[in-house]
Amino acid sequence: MLDPIEFIQNASSITKKSMNRLKLKANPFSEKPIRGNTKFFVGRTTELMEIADILGAAQYGSVANAAIVGTKGIGKSSLLNVIYYAAKRQNHWAVELEASQITPRQFLIQLMHGIIRDNLFTMDGTLSTDYLEHSQKIIDIYRRLDSYSDKTPVHYPREKIERDLDYLLNNVKEDGKLCIILIDEADQFARKGCLRLLQFFHSFLYEDGILAFFAGSPTLMENLTKVSPAMRDRLPKIINMPPLSNEESYDLILRRLKDAQIPKAKDYEPFTENAVDVIVEECDGIPRKIIMTCSEAISIGLKKGLNEIDEDIVKMAMKKLGISVGHQILNHLTPAQSKIVKALASFGGKSTVTELAKVLNNSPGTVGTHLSDIYEMGYIYKERSGNNVYYMLSKELNDVLIDKDNEDLD
Repeated sequence: MLDPIEFIQNASSITKKSMNRLKLKANPFSEKPIRGNTKFFVGRTTELMEIADILGAAQYGSVANAAIVGTKGIGKSSLLNVIYYAAKRQNHWAVELEASQITPRQFLIQLMHGIIRDNLFTMDGTLSTDYLEHSQKIIDIYRRLDSYSDKTPVHYPREKIERDLDYLLNNVKEDGKLCIILIDEADQFARKGCLRLLQFFHSFLYEDGILAFFAGSPTLMENLTKVSPAMRDRLPKIINMPPLSNEESYDLILRRLKDAQIPKAKDYEPFTENAVDVIVEECDGIPRKIIMTCSEAISIGLKKGLNEIDEDIVKMAMKKLGISVGHQILNHLTPAQSKIVKALASFGGKSTVTELAKVLNNSPGTVGTHLSDIYEMGYIYKERSGNNVYYMLSKELNDVLIDKDNEDLD
């Protein structure tokens, strides 16, 4: 009869031996937040300079709130985390929040809760001696906040919340300090249900001593201003996060490996040079893709009891994760363009504008315009046969869309 505890112990022992075989003490590829440890943070010199300029100017009253924008996995959350700890080192108040569809009152509650918990209390959960003269008021506020939920108690109306926040910002916070608000996944605010919240931001983001960074997709500002045009003025600075350069991608991998390698391991071990080249080439400078690919490749290596990880193992990891040039192209397409290339796949990868328009229930003119744009980007091809012009998927899209359909049928 199988003893589950003994089974786990034996399996763990095997994994440890396999990890040593790969010349690693542990798998160093984790997506955990940086949390102040910047030894794995690479590149972003231009973006850091922009942030330094914004912080520097804000300390002298020239506040310019900013949007940090980029594709999924590009490192926006990590950059917000860097700002958080940089602000704390400079003795500013800093609060990290994640956007959700909430009312202005609920947002204020989350904000105040974060201000007190992260800035006025010490690590052991007691009030900092810097704020003892305000201790009774702060503790009273925190007690009301500590049990908040989606439904704020009636005895704590928004007017009272705003007065308490004003007290924290103008009486408790020292002159010269900023209250820096970092909001991740800010695209969640770009909905009609958040209009009241965005309207609240119109005045709140003009308060003295408040500096905000909103992080989101490349279309964040376009999405927010569709709901509330005034947001353009409230977030005048836009920090774009491009993919890492090849050199930075290599550095990202090497830094993490060096941190976890056993003594006498060399360079990129356990990865071969060709394996690292494939990762850098295929992951398109997206940190999350690089980290996920390396982590999955190590997992496969452990299961197979390998001594090294070559390009075949890396490609196996990418296939399992769905990381390929074709997937990257799909991520770059708009929803309308994505529908069109998927419709092309349903025709076996080759079709006319008329056929596609019929399937998509759209006008040939609209479909033709989208096809022309996708063609200009080099993601599809076209050829003339008699009176007809046929559009065809590129090999990269064909591999993803057609092969995926076949896999689903298996």
